[in-house]
Amino acid sequence: MQRKPKLAVFKFASCDGCQLSLLDAEDHLLAVAGAVEIAYFLEARTAQMDGPYDVGLVEGSITTAHDAERIRDIRSQCKFLVTIGACATAGGIQALRNWADVKDFIAGVYAHPEYISTLSSSTPISELVPVDFEMRGCPIIKLQLVELLSSLLRGA
Repeated sequence: MQRKPKLAVFKFASCDGCQLSLLDAEDHLLAVAGAVEIAYFLEARTAQMDGPYDVGLVEGSITTAHDAERIRDIRSQCKFLVTIGACATAGGIQALRNWADVKDFIAGVYAHPEYISTLSSSTPISELVPVDFEMRGCPIIKLQLVELLSSLLRGA
């Protein structure tokens, strides 16, 4: 019996809208799901499997040192890495903080800014690791994602 390709979906700083678009693909996603093992997808299932993964989908931007370390680890575990949505491909709304001193924002929002650990800027995934495909939009177009997944999985 041939092994099913492993799909993983990861989240960083974002609103979850792109993951919800994937889940909203319903019947189209079910057709893909039959051909793939959904190994890691916190939004959709409780049981998670360790990598390596054939396809990794990443939503969100990098805003902390932990995020930067984590995306490097994810990249090393994925044959194909696909960024989904404006946050992952361009930094998203949280990248607006890049136009000012992030310390000013933190001081204005948090009662105890000393507890906040963040990078000085919010960046897209591609600034830290190589990305194989980028799906832009906010949120992404779900059927485009299903088509990309189908194409990748046929060749995975």
